[in-house]
Amino acid sequence: MKNIDVKSLIIGALLTSSIFLGVAATSPTDEWDKKQVWITANTGDEGWEPFAYDGENEKIILRKRIK
Repeated sequence: MKNIDVKSLIIGALLTSSIFLGVAATSPTDEWDKKQVWITANTGDEGWEPFAYDGENEKIILRKRIK
């Protein structure tokens, strides 16, 4: 009878669980909201998320959903 390596078993379980959670994270009925409205800025407070990097001016562009 062959022995199973514990490290390989753990790595396989983690890989399987990450694939399972990645696939199961969204609902099949989820759709993109085509009426979203975003604003962009160079500075922001709570609710702003990094969106892009302007390498020419060396600034991070932030965005916030308003609708």
